[in-house]
This record gives sequence, structure tokens and C-alpha cells, in this order.
Amino acid sequence: MLHPRPSLPLFVFALLLGASWGLAAQTPIGGEAPGYTARALSPTPMDAAIRQRYWAPGLNQGYVPQGLSFVRGTLFVGAYRSTEAQTNRGPAKIFAVDPRNGAVIGGFDLPASIGHADGLATTPDGGLLFLADNGRALYAFDLPRSLQAGTAVAVGTPRALEKDPALGSNFLSFDGRLLWFGRYSRDDGAARLIAADPAVIFNGSDRPFRAAEAARSLPLPFHAQGATFDAAGTLWISASNGSMGRIYRIDSQTGAVLAQHDAMAGLEDLARGSDGLLWAVGEAGSQRWNSWKTFFPLLFSFDPAALK
Repeated sequence: MLHPRPSLPLFVFALLLGASWGLAAQTPIGGEAPGYTARALSPTPMDAAIRQRYWAPGLNQGYVPQGLSFVRGTLFVGAYRSTEAQTNRGPAKIFAVDPRNGAVIGGFDLPASIGHADGLATTPDGGLLFLADNGRALYAFDLPRSLQAGTAVAVGTPRALEKDPALGSNFLSFDGRLLWFGRYSRDDGAARLIAADPAVIFNGSDRPFRAAEAARSLPLPFHAQGATFDAAGTLWISASNGSMGRIYRIDSQTGAVLAQHDAMAGLEDLARGSDGLLWAVGEAGSQRWNSWKTFFPLLFSFDPAALK
């Protein structure tokens, strides 16, 4: 049998493949570059999987990026203002970002009761924005009206969480039916991944949400910072601190870790984009955390299939 010869030697194909992996690293970074430092981006374990890179919004104004969501062709980034390592809360806002170039195209200020804007989630039609804040409370906002007004327009009343070590509001995701949220834990196995119906959470009650109201309660990895569901319904959780980062693929029925991948320190929330890509945002290198060894204050997309 005759076998056609490849038009290029195999080693050339390998070089081209390697070049495509490094394409994101060579492409100029969109968005507003930091004016407070000349540091170079740190290499990270995710570099081969990254596809688009933009500076996180609000860096020059002292904002620290946290929550992230993607809906109807727009990225939404939750952030709080702090330039001091000891200051964990500050004025918070939502930035609307164009995923094609990283430009800020809108946004709105959040209420004074929100000082961190840890986690964001949106309904598929873009009508509601859900928000988790580390003050142990969950919020719902009318997204179109908030963008138009420039200030948050609440839907109903916020729901506080009971002071239970199983509960926390450091990240948030929506699978189309349930809201998923949880507590950042350094070494406390009591923290749980909670899933609950938004109608149960935002039922108008002035009583704090209790763990017994959850539709699902699962084990949660340490240092959890963000979560999202991909197009196939798979749950992904980001975890980090100032010196490490990981991304976990989780069985949403049992909480079992199906896979884990090394990531950059300071990795925050995740969001599902288009074409099978996921989005993430990092706080390492924001003005508050510019003393960390890792410098990667970016909003970026990545291919989960290319994670090492």
C-alpha cells in the first residue's frame, strides 16, 4: 500500500504545534495596562491552555478582581477597591467587559453592604445577576436596569447565611436550576459545596439561610475561590492562595474530584464562555497583592481540554 509523504517533516509539525501553544503569550494584552508597576507577567502552569488575555478591569483605580460571569456575549467582573494587604473590603462594583478586546463597556456600583463581590452568576437570559459576598450574604440584581442606572437595582432582599461552618459565600455559580456556593477554607473540612433553588434562597424570609434548605451538600476542596459549569454540565472549581493555584473537575452528584490541574497563585472566579472555552480572572499583581511572587492580574480564556 502506498502512503503519501507528509508535506512537512514531523519535527516541523511539532514546532508549529508548540508555536500555537505559545500564541497567547505573544499576542498583545488587551484592556488597560497597570500604570503602577513595570513587572513582567509570571509564567504559569496554565500557559499552554490560555487563548485570550486581557488586563483585569479597574487595576489602576485600586480594584481587586474577584467574581466573574459571562452572558449574552459580555463578561462581568466583580471587584472591590483596596490597595493595602490588610484591607479586605472596600467599595465594590461590577465591570462589563467586551470579550473580544478586553475593553470596559459599562458597569455599576454595588451597595455599601457589599465589600468584596466574591462570586457572580447570571441567568441565561441575562436578566438577573446573582452575587455572593464574603459578608455571608447572597444578593440578586436586575442586570439590565443596573447597567442602565449605573448603580445596582436589587430584586428582593439579600439573604444572609446562618453562622454555620458548612456555609459560606466566597463563590457562586448557576447551572440553570440551582445556585452553587461555598466557603473559602484553608484547612477546615467542615466547609461544604451547597446547591439551592434561587426561589428558596430569595423567598423574602428575614431568617438566615440554613444548610437544611440546600438541595445538595457536597465536599469542597480547600482554598475554593470560584466555580462554573461547562457546556457539558461538568462542574469546575478554582482554588488558590498567594502561593498556589489549582483547578478541579468535580462530580456534581458526589463531590468527588475527577481531575485536578495546577494553576497560578491568586486565581479567582471561573465562567463559561463560548466555543468550549472557560474564562478566569486573577488577583495576583493587583495593587493590593503586588508584593506576591506571582504577577498575573489578568482576565483570560482557556481551553480546559489543554490543561496539564
